[in-house]
Amino acid sequence: MRYSRQRNLILDIVRCTDTHPTADWIYRKARLTMPSIGIATVYRNLNMLAEAGDIKKISMPGSEDRFDRDVTAHSHMRCEKCGALIDLKPLSEEAHAELEKMVKMTFDVDDSEVRLNETLLTGVCRNCRKAV
Repeated sequence: MRYSRQRNLILDIVRCTDTHPTADWIYRKARLTMPSIGIATVYRNLNMLAEAGDIKKISMPGSEDRFDRDVTAHSHMRCEKCGALIDLKPLSEEAHAELEKMVKMTFDVDDSEVRLNETLLTGVCRNCRKAV
């Protein structure tokens, strides 16, 4: 894949953040350096970078996709109140099997959606719990 100025800028933005930004956030950040960049260019390049394995695309049910600089296999926890997305340490195979068992007992789940270290958990983060 050829890396253009736009693609390199987008990749740098994702790699230089500790958060899991949305395409819109990346677009706003990119416009500070390259005012002529379009939102379609950002979306197209994010998808290409994810397909190439340079970044990870995290599909967020009911919300915008997020992007991660860490392409290693790991899970995420999403706060239902503030939307924060937090990396979870990789689970051992035993811990993942226990999690999968617990999920299957509680929900009807498509097995292909529960993958080792690729799980998305939702709940309320500690900061939001304290605010209540």
